[in-house]
Amino acid sequence: MYCSGCGNKLEGHENFCPKCGQGIGGQNKRETVSGPTETLSFSSSFVLGGNLLTPDRLIITAEEIIYKKRNRYLIGVDESVIPFKRISSVELNRRLISTTVIIYTNGNEKIELKNFSVSDAKEIRKAIAERINHL
Repeated sequence: MYCSGCGNKLEGHENFCPKCGQGIGGQNKRETVSGPTETLSFSSSFVLGGNLLTPDRLIITAEEIIYKKRNRYLIGVDESVIPFKRISSVELNRRLISTTVIIYTNGNEKIELKNFSVSDAKEIRKAIAERINHL
């Protein structure tokens, strides 16, 4: 089991994540889940133009993606959670040394994940496609 807030590996008996304090609800304690169940975590790279103190983070769980980005006021982090059943497509916009991952939802919403490495972007697209196919 992994924390849906930070991706920290859990032992299974915790009510709260020891790393970030996220409550561990019933959805994380499910034992029979079909399809990919590994939680993946990606961070934007400072070298590629990302923020040094609070890089953008993408956490891919078995049921949803969680995107954390520093807000424009520089005092907190905004979080977007999108279940896989709402994702319509994923596009990679490759630049010279970095890649922007664009995730489109069924409601004409899009999330742009900037300053990720090319290999991370390809792995993100692959992981999302695997989870969408198992719905």
